[in-house]
Amino acid sequence: MLVKALIIAIWAGVCTLDQRGLHLGFRKPLLAGVVVGFILGEPLEGLIIAGTLELMWLGTNAIGAYQPPDVISGSIVGVAIGIISGQGEAAGVAVGITVALLVQQLDMLATTLNVFLVHKADKVIESGEFDKINYLHYLGGLNYFLSRAIPVFLCIYFGSSLIETILAAVPEWVLNGLTIASKIIPAVGLAMLLSMMMKKNMWIFFLIGFSLSNFMGLSTIATAIIAFSLAGIYGLIVENGKKDSEIILDDSTGGYDL
Repeated sequence: MLVKALIIAIWAGVCTLDQRGLHLGFRKPLLAGVVVGFILGEPLEGLIIAGTLELMWLGTNAIGAYQPPDVISGSIVGVAIGIISGQGEAAGVAVGITVALLVQQLDMLATTLNVFLVHKADKVIESGEFDKINYLHYLGGLNYFLSRAIPVFLCIYFGSSLIETILAAVPEWVLNGLTIASKIIPAVGLAMLLSMMMKKNMWIFFLIGFSLSNFMGLSTIATAIIAFSLAGIYGLIVENGKKDSEIILDDSTGGYDL
């Protein structure tokens, strides 16, 4: 079981790196969990548990600076415990939610540690040693990798009881502080998005979307379709404006140079 736990832990780290940069789809609960099923020799059971977790976390996404529960680690550990314990979906969902919430706190810690690497990169730029920035970048990736690989390995190798022990050992004031911070961070993320949307002509589209959703009561899908159509019209207008500006009058021939 040690070897399989190590392989699954490495897979969790790879999925996390995919979430941070490659975006190949491995970070989704369905794909991440199915691979765990193959590793444990139960691909069908892994597909069933992973599919259940995918539906449960279908709308979970990071908005701005807000980091939701880590569905990658939750799905991987949930599928593994569900298969190993033989309790299937019930155990997978129960353990998956707990692990996702636990690793969410570890992700906030890893992100905070990576802030120091950003400041280190600033000093490297001032010194002119630009090659060292690559090492700082890899170190940040390793930090995210270990923040998933280590807890996933411990949870799978020692069982779900380890998760309950860790949560029970954490002081209540720490959990309360992290809870408050998790409620503040979404507001910061939305403020960052609004600051980008209010630049130049983008605020017009924000007002249209807000009006359609709140005053006219349109659903999210309907608002998205209208927004997509308006974006297409806006793109056509901008492109036509660029083409018109490229038309230069040629005095020697009396025509137009396109």
